[in-house]
Amino acid sequence: MAVKKSNDRLISALETTMSGLTFNTDEISGLVRIEDENGELPGNERPSMLELTPPPTPKRNGHAGIANFLPMEIICLVLEFVGSKEQEVFAATSQVSRLWYHASQPFLYRYPKITGKNYNAFVTTISPSSTNIKPCALGSLVKRLDLSHLVHEGRPSQNARLLRRVQASLEEFVAPQASFGYNCIVALGHCHKLRILDLSLISQAVNLDDLFRHICDLPNLQALNFPRSSILTRPKTKFQWPQKLERFSLSGAILDYFMQEQSVPESLQSLQSLNSLHISHCPFTKQNSIICLLSALSQQLTTLSINYPMPCLAFNALDNVLNLCPNLTYLLLAADYISSHFFDEGSSPANHPLRRLDLDSSGNPGVEHKVQPNDVFIAIAEDRLPQLRVVRVSRRLKWLALERSEDVEDLIEILEQQAEDAGDHGPTGVWEWGDESGRGYG
Repeated sequence: MAVKKSNDRLISALETTMSGLTFNTDEISGLVRIEDENGELPGNERPSMLELTPPPTPKRNGHAGIANFLPMEIICLVLEFVGSKEQEVFAATSQVSRLWYHASQPFLYRYPKITGKNYNAFVTTISPSSTNIKPCALGSLVKRLDLSHLVHEGRPSQNARLLRRVQASLEEFVAPQASFGYNCIVALGHCHKLRILDLSLISQAVNLDDLFRHICDLPNLQALNFPRSSILTRPKTKFQWPQKLERFSLSGAILDYFMQEQSVPESLQSLQSLNSLHISHCPFTKQNSIICLLSALSQQLTTLSINYPMPCLAFNALDNVLNLCPNLTYLLLAADYISSHFFDEGSSPANHPLRRLDLDSSGNPGVEHKVQPNDVFIAIAEDRLPQLRVVRVSRRLKWLALERSEDVEDLIEILEQQAEDAGDHGPTGVWEWGDESGRGYG
C-alpha cells in the first residue's frame, strides 16, 4: 500500500509540473523545444549546448527508416568501375558531398591530368613553396605524373620539389619538354616505387653520368626511355643498369657511347629480365653497333622496334634481324632499312615465332617499292613465318592501292587460313598504319 501511494504522488507531481508546457519540433534541425504558456523555457533557463547542436547523424527517412547516404565502402566500389583516366568523372563526383569528396580524392589524384592551365594550381596544392605551410598529404596519392603536355611552364626547381612530394607513391613519370634539370634527376633517385621512366621528350641534353648514377639503384624500374639528346662527360664510363629493367628505348647518341669499344656492357648483358628494345632518332649510329647489340640480346628479346630517322644505316642494314633474334613475337621496322631479301630463306629462318609485323616508312621516294605483299605471302607459304597473324603497314607504302589490292587480298586469305588451321581466334589480317578498322579481321 505504501508503494502504491508513493507512485500516485509521483504521477501527480509530474502532471502538475508538465501542465501548461508545450513541445515543439523544429522542422530544420529536428530538435524538440519545451516552452511554457509565454513561449519561454521553464525557469528562464538558457538553451543548453545539446539543444543548440544539430544531430550528428544524417536525417533518416521516416517511412523506410533508412539513412539517405551510402557508406564509404560502397562509394569506393562504385568508383572502381570508372576508368582510371576519367578525371572529369572523378572531378564531378568529388563535388556531390563531403563524403563523396573524400571517397573520390584517391582516384582523382592517382592519375592527375596536368596541362599548362592547371599546372601552377597543382604544384601549389601538392608542394607549396613556403616552408611555413604544412605539406599536403595529397602527394602520397599520386601514382602517375605525366608532364608531357607542358612546354615552357614551370621551372626545374618546381618540378624537382614536386617529385620529392610524390616520391613515396610515384610509379610512372613522363618528363616535360623543358624545365628538367639535374635537381630533377636527383629527385628521381628517391622514387623507389618508380616502374616507368620516360625522358624521350626532353629537348636539352641530359648528362648520362648523372642519370645512371641516380637511377641505377631503383629497385622496381622496368621501362626506361632515354632522351633524344645526351652527353657523356667521362668517356668509357661503365654504367650500372637497374636490375629489373624489362624494356628500354635508345635515342640520340647513347648507343654510340655504349659501342665505343665495339662491345656491349656486361651490366646490360646480365639483365635477364630485358625482353623489349626500341631504337630510333639515332643520327650517328651505324649498322655494326646495332648488330652487335642485337647479337648480345638475341635470345631474350621478344619485342623489337627500329624506326627512322637512322640516316647512317644502309638500305638493307636490317635484313638479318630475324636470324639475329629467333624469339621475336613483335617486330616494327622502317622499310627504309630492309629489302625484299628480308623474307628470303637465308634471312628468315624456318618456323620463326613472329606473330605481328609492323612496317613503317619515312616517305622517301622509292621506299614504297622495296617490300611487297607477295614477299610476306611467300614467307608464310614456305613455313618461314607460320605464326604470323597481323601485318600493319604505313600508308606511305601504298599497299592498298588498286594495283596491289589483289596481292593484299591473297595475303589476308593465307593469314586467315593459317589462323583457322591453328585454331587461333584472335585478330588476323592486314591493316594500314592508323586505320583501326583494318581488313580481314578474323
